[in-house]
Amino acid sequence: MRDKIKAVFFDIDGTLVSFNTHRVPESALRAIKRLRERGIKVFIATGRLLRHTEVVKDIEVDGYITVNGSYCITAEGDTIFECHFPKETVEKVFALEQKYGFTAAVMTHEDIYVDSLAGRPQEVADMINITPVEANLNEVVATQNVLQMCPYISPELEQIVMPQIPECVASRWTEKFMDINIRGIDKSVGARKVMEYYGLSLAEAMAFGDGGNDVPIVRDVGLGVAMENGCDELKAVADYVTLSVDDDGVEKALQHFNLI
Repeated sequence: MRDKIKAVFFDIDGTLVSFNTHRVPESALRAIKRLRERGIKVFIATGRLLRHTEVVKDIEVDGYITVNGSYCITAEGDTIFECHFPKETVEKVFALEQKYGFTAAVMTHEDIYVDSLAGRPQEVADMINITPVEANLNEVVATQNVLQMCPYISPELEQIVMPQIPECVASRWTEKFMDINIRGIDKSVGARKVMEYYGLSLAEAMAFGDGGNDVPIVRDVGLGVAMENGCDELKAVADYVTLSVDDDGVEKALQHFNLI
């Protein structure tokens, strides 16, 4: 297995970073350092914006998949791939907000924006220790490209809303909100773009995750690992289920496959 795997992709929230401590365990830092010493490339694959990856700043990486594959870059800042929302799609989501009475966050290169932090936006902010900026969203989208939108709606309302924006796909790791991206964009697509950039194939990659937005990448890489604290949907497509982030799951899985 050590000879087969050339790169490993790590989700952040619930995989590298504990929801309890908001930190990367020492075991994961130690394990990833050993990976790099063995010549294996390391990438972050997250739904977060690049600017919100500071929580893993102590990890030396080769690049980033951010906003679920919408923006992929090298550690040096060279763009590998980027995809943003057409203006008409943003307007469709805004119209659905008015129709069904929900709110959505808008993610751009600059930040995460919401019209109000009240209710679910604040609950999610507390979960991941990132507070969006309150702003006039019409003004934001008039001057900035939208990389991802995050409606704060239930899975039940998702079933009603998503058929009305068929150009988008949804993923989630909590019932409190979902990520929506342009159809054809996900972490697996981002990983494929990154691997091709370095002259490698997806079959030579390993990926760790815990949420629904990790399903494509964990399913499609050569070796996919789900955290014990992950969702059932992800565990169903994973090659291996490791311990939770708080129980040193990353290190244990890398040891299991003799990669460190």
